[in-house]
Amino acid sequence: MADEMGHEEYVGHRLIEVTLLPARVGYLIAEGSSDGFRAAVRAATHRWGGMTEPIIEMTSDADSEGVAKLIRVADVQAVVNVDADPSRATELADSWKLPVVPIVDMYEGNPWGVWEFTSRPESVSQSLIGAGADTCFRADPEGPLWAVAVAGIYEAPKNFAGYAPMLPTQLTQLGGAQSSSTTVLQQGMAGFHESMAEYDRHAHELPVVVVVAEPDSLADCLWFWNTRAMRSHARIDMPVVLFPQEAIEHWLGFANDIRFAQTRAMVRPLPDVVLVSRSLPDEALHRAAARAELVADHDVSEVRWTQRQAEDDGQVTYRIDRSFEPELFHREWGKTKASSFHQFTGPSRFDVELPELRSAPAAALLRLSGEPFAGLPRKDTVAWMITKKAASVSPLPASWHGDQLQLPVQLPWLDFPQLTLSIPRPSEIVERLLREVTTSFELSTPGGIGQKIIEQSDIQALLRTHVTEALAQLKTERTEHFLNELNRLYPDWLPMDKAKELAKEWGGRQERRFRPPTGLVGGCTSTDITPALEEACGQGWAERGLGLDCDMCSIHSFVPLHETTSPVVCPACSAPSSYQRENKKKAVEVVYRLNAFIDRAVDLGVLPHLLVVAALTDRDPSTYLLPGVDVIVDGEGNEVDIFGIHKGKVLAGEVKVKAAEFDKDGQIVRDVALSRRLGADIHLMAATDLISDDLQNEARELCQREGLELLVLHEPQLRPGLVEHRAEKQRQKEAEAAAAARTPRPRRGNSRASSAPGPEPRT
Repeated sequence: MADEMGHEEYVGHRLIEVTLLPARVGYLIAEGSSDGFRAAVRAATHRWGGMTEPIIEMTSDADSEGVAKLIRVADVQAVVNVDADPSRATELADSWKLPVVPIVDMYEGNPWGVWEFTSRPESVSQSLIGAGADTCFRADPEGPLWAVAVAGIYEAPKNFAGYAPMLPTQLTQLGGAQSSSTTVLQQGMAGFHESMAEYDRHAHELPVVVVVAEPDSLADCLWFWNTRAMRSHARIDMPVVLFPQEAIEHWLGFANDIRFAQTRAMVRPLPDVVLVSRSLPDEALHRAAARAELVADHDVSEVRWTQRQAEDDGQVTYRIDRSFEPELFHREWGKTKASSFHQFTGPSRFDVELPELRSAPAAALLRLSGEPFAGLPRKDTVAWMITKKAASVSPLPASWHGDQLQLPVQLPWLDFPQLTLSIPRPSEIVERLLREVTTSFELSTPGGIGQKIIEQSDIQALLRTHVTEALAQLKTERTEHFLNELNRLYPDWLPMDKAKELAKEWGGRQERRFRPPTGLVGGCTSTDITPALEEACGQGWAERGLGLDCDMCSIHSFVPLHETTSPVVCPACSAPSSYQRENKKKAVEVVYRLNAFIDRAVDLGVLPHLLVVAALTDRDPSTYLLPGVDVIVDGEGNEVDIFGIHKGKVLAGEVKVKAAEFDKDGQIVRDVALSRRLGADIHLMAATDLISDDLQNEARELCQREGLELLVLHEPQLRPGLVEHRAEKQRQKEAEAAAAARTPRPRRGNSRASSAPGPEPRT
């Protein structure tokens, strides 16, 4: 590896977590379609982990937020249309941002998609085929619907037809099979590795859920299927089970089985069991519960989720709750193993340490997470940049799954599986992102200047007290002054854009301005401003010197401190002269001026752009932003003030000196639309003064409509030193007022007069 990577810069030793898991899908069936349910169960049974794949009935409320949440929690990669209306299925899949594939195409593998990267369950479970298969149950494809939902429809490979899971001789056998995990569907969960499950309620407060149904009740079977799919399978011992009425009545020892499961969990919820049904009356449920030796929980005045000690051998209680809905929870699947490699600035090859499974699946999803991907935008083009050297391993393009990089892979690999990853630099990512969404792009004039300043100095200094204010006051009035004079002398002579170009070219030919700290920034003393000016000098943005007024040539000159001479002579005409003094006193006055490059940058309005870059970089050091880009999008030319990466997201937006400029007709609408067209995740709205709540609300509404986050930066974030200075001045003012209030006031009148003797009394 050293020879291959020798020309690249070494970044360091990096850790990556490698997770292996099957792709999963959700199924759409027509309303009331029992045949569609059977077809969906058959497909799920033949997929690794298929028991966790939800089945959605295409009812009028299939587009509800509850169904959308179910799809999100299930974490499926595609939607399979079993027998639903195709146009409605496509509409729903689009709302969930998932691809849709007809069930026939899924079986034929055409088109080939990420949903195919799973395995038959026998590849990860040794109990489905072979000598031990007779201990595992499957359902008759034509049998009652409840048995199909419980056990699954399974067909073994032809060469193992004689060693396939058995049909139960009596359907009541499926009762104990659910508690002992000996159904085909449960065996197909082998190697699925539930790594994390979080409920809002403590796991020990979750009761056993028993669905009691008519044998072919589609409503009950669907509710049971999706509830079981969303229930934890490894972290919680409290199961979800389904029975027809007669089956639960004949399950001998049902109460003891529940008590045993709760003893393993160390606690018992109260009630122990919740009975749910969409098809049977309460009387039938009570009768079935009594036959199963359950005791009714009569305290139903309020919903109680309490617990008791597991060793409590009291009776197993139940409650009928037709409104019971299982809580959806956050869950993570897949077996994970840490892997490490040496990262270079170019391609970095490393040996992948795959998680060990009991049997190797034929295909799966490989998800990578860790240090190398921190701060990278979760865009497909970035995933491609990282994995473009791994195309031989992953036949489909890589994509992002949250913060994980996902690669569909075929297994097994070579004896020593390897991956070559290329972690791109932020500048490469930004360039690639712009190339994909624009016809052409280049740094604008302010953007080019700003980028140079970012590369040459620490722009975080701009956020320090009074630095920005001092730079703004030291700038030489060029461009705006030139424009104003041009407009005064020749009104409407040139279009504004042409006039600005002329001002940029000719407005910069004035002599640079220099001033002393005293009176430079309103409301600030020389003591306040001098540290800021010294900070600017330390960054190379300004220089110290002495001012000189020549009586001979009348030229006002700046003399850098290192060029001062004695005796003093005018640098223009060499006539004897003298340096400026503070208030015409004896002390020579030190003055400051900006260097030519910074002076030009401040005059062209680059300073607010740099303030934004500094503020965002202060929040996230991995931030990479361009301070001004000219882009052509859809044949239209625009300038975007800020574009780049911040906190792992693409950011674009507008920066104004005065927030009032956002109040112009259509300004915010145009800004948000441009950010959306540039593929941004975050729209930036920034100004160096205060942005009103009304303007922020207008931008927020537009961003919500376009699916963008809104980030507002204004005076409190961009000029923190100024805000602190004002607050300090206000505190001083209040302290002085308080002190004055405590000082006794002198009595009115003349004290001498009051002590003089009064007039003598009349006699």
